[in-house]
Amino acid sequence: MKRLLFILFTIHCSCVPVVASEQSSSALFTILAQDKEFESTPLDVIEKGWGTKTINNVINGSLGIMLERFDQTWPTWMGGAIRETMEKGLAKEVLDEETGLTVIVDTKNGYAAIDDAGTDGAYMSLCYWNRKNGHKLFAVRIGKPTDPCIDFVCFYDYDAQKKTLTPEPDILKGYRMRDKKEFTQIYVKLPRKGKTLLVDEWGEDGPVQHTFIWDGMKPVYSKTAPLKLDD
Repeated sequence: MKRLLFILFTIHCSCVPVVASEQSSSALFTILAQDKEFESTPLDVIEKGWGTKTINNVINGSLGIMLERFDQTWPTWMGGAIRETMEKGLAKEVLDEETGLTVIVDTKNGYAAIDDAGTDGAYMSLCYWNRKNGHKLFAVRIGKPTDPCIDFVCFYDYDAQKKTLTPEPDILKGYRMRDKKEFTQIYVKLPRKGKTLLVDEWGEDGPVQHTFIWDGMKPVYSKTAPLKLDD
């Protein structure tokens, strides 16, 4: 990785090579990834394709390993940045002070995320639930708030015996952005604590929030209420 960053830095800057620290290398990787979409799959390609492809060779059901195999199948700069923070053993890493781009890794609760606090950058969050059949439900939420706005969740069943992540594309059906009328926006909130998943919908009837509770196998619709906006 350091050799790759060194080469990329030389090409990008067209200047005399310098030895970068581990921190500056990480920041450089992020800057190059965002500017050049380095090793990134277009988000609309992931949205259309993830549900058609089973991911094999998932050696265990840890959050890090499931993310690694997802990111190897559908690489993005966001997934790469989260993985780098995980490898450093950090719970939080600020990648860009100016935009607030931050990685959160909550190992205890099986949750990780990267976002820039509501500016125009792409974002990703991930978590998993333990299913009553001994499997896990792994979820990766990906989005970008700028035109075209996109927000979707990839759901997978993790089978420890088969070591596979099998897509479950029908979860949240009817409450996804592609299921709604034009100009309706959907934002999913994966749980960091607890098991409840929230879906915020901004449409012609005003902002509402749909609540999905855990039934032991998947989040199921519970209720809809007006969305409470922060002051």
